[in-house]
This record gives sequence, structure tokens and C-alpha cells, in this order.
Amino acid sequence: MKGRKPTLLVLAILLSSSIPAAFSTHDTFSVDYTFEPALDSCGEFLVKDTHIQEIPGEPLVPYKAATILVPQDAVVEDVKVKCETPIVQQGIDILWGQPPCTFSDTPVRVGKNEEIYNSLEWYPHEIYNVVSVESFRGFKILNVILYPVQYQPKSQTVKCYPRMTVTVKVGKGLKNKLYRGLAGDKTDVAGMVDNPEMVSTYENGPTPLQTEQYIIITNNALESTFQRLADYKACFINGAGVYTVSWITAAYTGVDDAEKVRNFIKDMYQNHGTRYVLLGGDIAVVPYRGFYVATGGYTDYDMLADMYFAHLDGTFNDDGDSNWAEPEDGVDLYAEVAVGRAPVENTTEAQNFFDKVFTYEACWKPKRVLLHQSRVQSGNIPDSRCLAWTCDDWVPSDYYCDYLFEEDGINTKTRWTNAWAANPVAVMHIGHGSATSYNLSYEIGGTITWHTSDVSSLTNMFWPWHTTVACHTGEIEYNDCLAEVYVTDDCGAIACIHNNNYGWYSTLDACKYSGEFCEMEFKACWSDGYEKFGELLNQARSYLVSSAQSNSTYRWCFYERNLVGDPEIPSLSPRFWDCFVTILNPQHGETVFGIVDITADGCTDTMEFYIDGVLEYTDTTPPFVYRWDTTTYSDGSHTIFVEQYVCGLPRNDRVTVTVDNTVPHVTITNPQEGQPVSRTILITTDTHDIDTVEFYIDDKLKHTDTTPPFEYKWNTRSSKDGTHAITVKGYASGIFIDNDSVTVTVKNKQKSIALLSFLVFLLPVGIYRRR
Repeated sequence: MKGRKPTLLVLAILLSSSIPAAFSTHDTFSVDYTFEPALDSCGEFLVKDTHIQEIPGEPLVPYKAATILVPQDAVVEDVKVKCETPIVQQGIDILWGQPPCTFSDTPVRVGKNEEIYNSLEWYPHEIYNVVSVESFRGFKILNVILYPVQYQPKSQTVKCYPRMTVTVKVGKGLKNKLYRGLAGDKTDVAGMVDNPEMVSTYENGPTPLQTEQYIIITNNALESTFQRLADYKACFINGAGVYTVSWITAAYTGVDDAEKVRNFIKDMYQNHGTRYVLLGGDIAVVPYRGFYVATGGYTDYDMLADMYFAHLDGTFNDDGDSNWAEPEDGVDLYAEVAVGRAPVENTTEAQNFFDKVFTYEACWKPKRVLLHQSRVQSGNIPDSRCLAWTCDDWVPSDYYCDYLFEEDGINTKTRWTNAWAANPVAVMHIGHGSATSYNLSYEIGGTITWHTSDVSSLTNMFWPWHTTVACHTGEIEYNDCLAEVYVTDDCGAIACIHNNNYGWYSTLDACKYSGEFCEMEFKACWSDGYEKFGELLNQARSYLVSSAQSNSTYRWCFYERNLVGDPEIPSLSPRFWDCFVTILNPQHGETVFGIVDITADGCTDTMEFYIDGVLEYTDTTPPFVYRWDTTTYSDGSHTIFVEQYVCGLPRNDRVTVTVDNTVPHVTITNPQEGQPVSRTILITTDTHDIDTVEFYIDDKLKHTDTTPPFEYKWNTRSSKDGTHAITVKGYASGIFIDNDSVTVTVKNKQKSIALLSFLVFLLPVGIYRRR
């Protein structure tokens, strides 16, 4: 705990349970809850992992929302709770509750209920309350509220129960239609209930023949753009697909498009293992379901609640009227799938959304969080710093917490932008708000309001996820609300969990109601390990199911929390894949001619080959080769480009080469055809695109030259006079290219004969010499 929070009695809950080896038609099992008291400083009664029940005018008492997994195919017939001898303390004055207040209202305070406070009856009268039996992916969960503390107001006596045992009697029931029996489902439910060993009573289910864990629902115009996102996601999860609203509404039944979409999601969940659903567009693209909810004198007849598409049990409208999700309407409060909404309307926005998701997932996540505080009432009463101090309890110790408190100075827009520029991984905000703004400061320095128009001034290089208790900032029906602008901005946030309507708090506790949902989001992320945004939201709400079933203000808060963003994005871990596309031949800067084999290496089964930006060939069988005829191209510089799509993203390589389409040749330039030669002559050649020349005399190799100009000095005296053939053969990279031949006449004896003739001519002179 990095902040200060007053407590009187902190009770740690220890759990144990006992179940029969095999269940019969009528069996019982028990779950024990042990509370170990530890006395701390003055304040109200608190119990770890509990909430405070606040009813106007009545004593504030803690309660534990017990979540007990019922055996497969069983129905709950009876529930009993037994307690050990309580610890009794006297002289305790417990405060009474106040009416809930929105973050947009002036709070109303009430006095204590005199009838209760003048009574010797224990409060609450019962130590437990059976709330409901709900279903999560076909697993039955019994929700029971336990009261480990009872209060006798008139005598100011408190009883604390150190141990409470819940005994459940079950009978034979039917299997839930949404039960899949997948290993992942068992893991998830085990992390939600107090008796995870009960999972062993549930049988394994078959693996779907075709799995699509991630689906996107959008319209025809955005389908191709979102297909890229699905292709990318398929590299990390088991199957991804894109479906259009028009196709769904034509293929599925329902009273309206929203119900048809929900029935489609239910089908994909049951038969294809779907876990994540992205609603690919705002309400003009993908329909929404509006819920009816009323509390504290307010009524919303059409609260946008995307949980309708995630919570797949029940109808949400058992009475068939125009008010959906009334308390008796078959409302399901445990989510089967994780749902988020992409706030886009056109292909440009959809492409930007995809780019942001891809970039975010590849990033290392900073170990830094931003915790904001704006006063919610004058004088900071109640103290709104409490939300930062409860959220930071769940942040690991190796993270840096940046506290941006109004109590520490004026929260200017510059301070806010600088705090975002420090690149936190998560941002928590508390303060008043509207659809297009919220307060950075309430009183100190005057009211300072951050608007949608201010979001573009952010300069953060990393996109955090963002949660707030502010009113209306997640009102997706408004075009565009603050949450949507945060997510669509080039900077801003990667995802937002905001309120669709009023946020709520208590005049005794600024963190109550809406703040509890924010805190549970931090707990779900860092304590429970639910780093994917949609699962994080579902897990956070699961802690408050019993509260929402028994209290209309919690129900309001439960309905209005929507995820603006992709539900499958991991918030803590980066995603990498090892894939490189490389051109192996030719090399960059090389001169090429004739037929060139372009070879490339990659990591999928398709390679596209481009020359100067034009697709010339697609090879679907490794090793990837394209035989390029350079003679059809002009001499000069040309670009070879190869590309594969990996995870829906292009991976490519390019080189630039010089094409020289002059015909490679070798030609003898000296001597000429028929020329007489004698003594030593220099055989010279003219070449193009030749790197080796062999010199032959009468088909016998005499010399090999590898350096231009290619020449050979031939001593003709080594050959007989007469006709001889000179042949040259040109090679390039060891490959024979061209040859040339000339015939010459060797005449090396002509001068000897002339000398002999001269001597014969002089012979008579020698005869007549004088004596």
C-alpha cells in the first residue's frame, strides 16, 4: 500500500473446501472462509478482499462476495452458513451510510436511521444472503454474500466471525447449453471461484473442428481493412475471421439486428471456440444494445452496453418489453467472451486503428503508471486521492507510480501532457466529466478541463490504457466522446475503459461504486494476470457481480463500463515473430544481363516478385525463384522487390541492379583473318560482359587471361610455317558465353631463304680472290 488508508480491523480471508469424491443425486459440499484479525489504526471496519455495504442511514459493514463453483449437472437445493464463536468488541461507533452521488451532482447527506441505531438487534440481521446461481461458460457459480461482522448499534458492540463455513446441498440438474469443456474455460473459471478444485467434476469437451478464437464484426466497406487485422491476429491465437453485419443479419434470427449479432456470437462461441469479439466500428457500423437501468433518482432507458454481446446466457428481456436488462429480465453478469469496440467509421480510421494495434503489440511495455487526482467536492471531502492509493496496491513494486494530484499543485494541461509524455503503461483518472471532457483540477487554481480538442496536443510515444470514473466520457453514442478520441488519435491511448453515463461515488468514500470498478481493473491486470483488455474488464466486473445483483447503483456502474479498443491486445507483454524476407541473388549493385535467376528466402508459402514496382511473378513453392529475362528491359538501373504477408503484415526486401542488355561477346581484333604472321605477335580481343578468355592455337589451349584487356603473346616460331587457327573462348562466372576464330599463315622461314640466295649470289666473288 503506497498511500494511507485508515482501518480498524483488517481480516485476511483464508479459504478451504471439501467435496465428495463423486457426486450423487443429493450431495453436500462445504467451503470454509477464515478471517484472521489484525488490529490497525482508527477508522471503519475493513476486511481484506471485501466491500463495504453502504445503505443510507444504516451502519457501514463489510461483506464478502463468495463465489462458489457448483458441481456439473447439479442444481442448488439449499445453502447454510455456520460460524465459529465470534470475537466481540465493545465501545465501537460505526458510521452510517449516505446516498450515492454522481460525479456531476451536489451530494445529499442523511442522518442515521434512528430505529436501527436505537435497537439491540444485530445488524445485519442475517450473516449471509444467497444472491443467485449464475453461469459462466456453462459452469454454475453460486453467489453468496457473507457478513463477517455484525453490529449492535445501541450497545456499540461488534461481533467478528473468524470462520464461516458455507454448506451447499445440490441435486441432479441439466447441463448448461453453453458448456464447452475446453481446457481454457476450466482455467478461467478456476481463477474466479473460491473452490477451484470443483472444476474436476466437469468433464472435458471436444475440440472444435474449426476454431476461430478471434472474430471481427464490421460492415462491407471496412471488411477488407479489418481482414488484415484478423490475418495478423491469427499468428498469435487459434484462428481469426471477419464477418459483416449484413451477412449476419441475413443468416441469423432475432428481434432486431443487435440480437442477431448476439446469436451469431453465441454460435461462434459454442461451435468455434471464440473468446474475443471486436465490434469493428461505432454504432453506425455495428449496432448496439441499450439497457434500462435506474438508481439514485436517475433512469437511463438506452444505456449503450456492449456487455450484451459478451454475456451470452439469458435473453436480457424475459418480459419482451422495450426495456432491456431490467433486474428480472434474465440478465447474465458473467461474460463468456471478451468484447471491445473499434471507434471507426471509414477505411482511413480502420487502417489507423490496425496500425496502432500492430505497433503497440510489438512494443516493450513501460513499468510506469500515471495516477491522477482531481477533487470531486470542495475541500477534497471526501478525499479523492483514495483511488490512486487503492489502485497502486495492485501495481508491482518495480513499477514507478507517477502521482498527479490536485492536492500537490495545479493540474494544468501542461502537467497532464508532460505526464503522458513520460510514457506510462496505464493512466487512471478521477474527476468530473462529460461526453467530451473531464476535469484535471476542480478547485485549486480553478476548474481546469481537458477537452477532446486537447487530445491532439499529446506527444506520448507509447499508448497507455486509460480508465476513469468520470461521467459520460465513454458515451459512444456521442460522436465523438473523449474515450473514442483518445483511441483514434495518433498519440492518446491504445484502449479506454470509461463510463457511458454518470459515474458514482459516496460522500463518505470517493472511491466507492465507480472507483471500485477502476480498482478491480488494476487488480485483474497485475494481480490476476489478465493482461488482455477484454478479459481484464470481464475479470474486474466479476468481483462485483453480487454487488450489482443486490444494489442498483452497482448495477448501473456494471452496465456502463465499455471497452473502446481491441479486446485481445496484451497490455503487459510484447509480441514478436521471427520472420525475414531476403533476396539471395542477385546482390545489390550487381550488373546483370540475359536470364537472371532471382532467388529469395522467407517464412510463408508464397513469395511475390516485383520489377520496378510491377508484380511479375508469384511463387507458391519454396525455394522461391523467378527467372527474369533482362533482355526485355532497358539498360540501366532497375529495382527487384520481393514480398510476403506474415501475420497480415508485409515483410519484404529489395535490391537495385544495373541491367546491361548488350550481347556478351568476345572478338579477335588482332591478327585479322588470313593475315601472315611471324615471330611473336600479340593476339588482342574485344569483349563485353566477359570475365575470362581462353586462347587456343589449333584447338590447343595456350593461355587463359582473367584480366582485361584480354591478350596473348604468341611466339609463332613454336609452330610450323603454314596455316594455323587462332580461337578465343569467352566466359562469364564460369559459364561459356562466346567464341571467335581467325586463320593466319605463319611464315618464319622466308628471311633464311633470302640470306641463302644472297650468299649464293656472292659465291663467284669468292672464287676469284687474289693470292
